[in-house]
Amino acid sequence: MGLFSFKRTFLFFMIPRIIHQTWKTSDIPERFRDYSQSWRDRNPDWTYRLWSDCDLLDFVADQYPEFLELFCSYPKGVQRADAGRYLLLHHFGGIYGDIDTECRQSLEPFVSEDRAIFCLEPFAHWEWTIKHRGLPVLLFNGVMASPAGHPFWLHLLERMRDVAEASDVLDSTGPCLLTAAALSFPAQESVRIEPAVFFNPVDVHGHSDFPVDHPDCYTIHHWAGTWYEVGGHESWFKRKRSSIAKRYYRAKARLTGGKRLNEIDARAAVSAAALAADLPSGKNIAILVPVRDCSSHIPGFLAAIERLEIPAERLKLVFCEGDSRDGSYECLVKLTGPLKHRFREIKILRKDIGTQIDRGRRWQPSLQRSRRAGLAKIRNFLIDEGLDESDDWALWIDIDVWSFPTDIVEKLLSTRARIVVPNCVTKPGGCSFDLNSFTSREVVRDYRYYRMVKNGIFQPPLHKSNRLRLSDLRHSDEVPLVGVGGTMLLVDAVLHRGGLRFPELPYDHLIETEGFGRLANHCGITPIGLPRVEILHVPW
Repeated sequence: MGLFSFKRTFLFFMIPRIIHQTWKTSDIPERFRDYSQSWRDRNPDWTYRLWSDCDLLDFVADQYPEFLELFCSYPKGVQRADAGRYLLLHHFGGIYGDIDTECRQSLEPFVSEDRAIFCLEPFAHWEWTIKHRGLPVLLFNGVMASPAGHPFWLHLLERMRDVAEASDVLDSTGPCLLTAAALSFPAQESVRIEPAVFFNPVDVHGHSDFPVDHPDCYTIHHWAGTWYEVGGHESWFKRKRSSIAKRYYRAKARLTGGKRLNEIDARAAVSAAALAADLPSGKNIAILVPVRDCSSHIPGFLAAIERLEIPAERLKLVFCEGDSRDGSYECLVKLTGPLKHRFREIKILRKDIGTQIDRGRRWQPSLQRSRRAGLAKIRNFLIDEGLDESDDWALWIDIDVWSFPTDIVEKLLSTRARIVVPNCVTKPGGCSFDLNSFTSREVVRDYRYYRMVKNGIFQPPLHKSNRLRLSDLRHSDEVPLVGVGGTMLLVDAVLHRGGLRFPELPYDHLIETEGFGRLANHCGITPIGLPRVEILHVPW
């Protein structure tokens, strides 16, 4: 069971007559008391238990000591409340209900059920929550029912460990985690998923697709905002001030952004036939590797390539060295010479861009346009000189990616996606290193957006980016991406040969691999990310 090797063994029974609710203290605020009382009034023969934050802490320390460190590490109370409710249902079973939910009828029909029971969130919540996460539905974690010891909870807790540092509560402990765990749980027959009318028929705006007296409505969530705030309407003055600020920062971004790609022309340059093509039927891989000042990484990289579980006669290695000052080219020639008879082909190209950037300063915002434009030129040179009709796939790998699964190629190909990336980290289970692979909701292009456009590129601070990295989404196996990184990137070679290239100028305020991901999306090709498939980058 990994991290959660529980000493207890439960038999799998029916849902017991226990109601769990949680609150910060043992004193329920007046605005919630009627809701809380409704659970007891309609279920007088059931045991009711209110758990305070201190009660939950004691419970976890006593019954789940192996989970205590993670439980205490959560920075937000709602995360501990989420985790606590899952543990309560695993240990005791019964029904959990948020403090702002009202019970509308007797829960007695559930005592004959041996499955874990969930319901969907109202459909209005799906659009802004799951579209960019690749989830087909969204489950509600404010009311849930379960027998004690149901194995689903152990599966969920393992996934929870994997997203412990996710930036969004929805992913670290909330409904997105619950949904992904339910969809990936092997024993689907032991999980029951009902429509929203069951536990949560009303959305956050007070709308419902069901009558309030619907016979299948057992509870209603009143969205009282115990940990979130529903946005209100801005005053006329604030709207006017925002409008003026937007015009100012948008004009500033255009005046200081330099040349940029014409988006219509960029999309038109990609062959319609290439976009409509089927997946390659062949299995020849061209591994494309940009190289610069990395002679110390070359031996380990080549050793990792030789360990791949793929016949070497299917592999072509193409390196492009440029602007190095440490003898990288000579090192490549020397170390690849003895390998030429093992692989389909080995090519070593040279192209100097002329940009010299101190490695310690390479992340500074003022350098990103020139640095990444140079990288895009190298990548496009590799496409032009390294790919030919014999190549079915292009596999981009950075030379300082030092470790990856030996079956990584098959893992990527198994998605049957035309563009796919794994999760690049510097330590197993760590945060994503390659921040260019991200998904996000559509960003509102207000003054705050244009204020973060520097040198023609959207460069938000990490904590304000509204982006979800692959390490935020380890609860899911596959997610659609907006931008992609190039530390490892598999691309259908037909797309590259058909004109889908890496923007050397800003495309929709993104450049290089991020711009490539955006352009692919705009052309109808959705890149796929694999949050749970990790490759290791050197930790500097």
